Amino acid sequence: MMIKNTTSVGAVDPATSKPQTDAATLRRQSDSVSTADAAQAAALARAVQANVGMSHSARLAQVESAIRAGSYQPSASALASRLLDAAEVDARLQALMRG
Repeated sequence: MMIKNTTSVGAVDPATSKPQTDAATLRRQSDSVSTADAAQAAALARAVQANVGMSHSARLAQVESAIRAGSYQPSASALASRLLDAAEVDARLQALMRG
């Protein structure tokens, strides 16, 4: 490789350097955190949990009454599918934990 231009580098021109920012500019650019949405998100989470809890409780009551009446007939394929899904999730979690 041959170097052709050997002129020296001059001083940095202050007019072309990065402008300095004042305190007001820094305050506008800083990150901010607000907890205003946190209360709304918490309320939504509580509402969803309450709704899921009620529907889950209602479903359990249905299944219990069907078992007591002798009319509960679970789907063998649905039960097998859920068991296999749970086993797969467990296996993946164990593999992740091992590293």
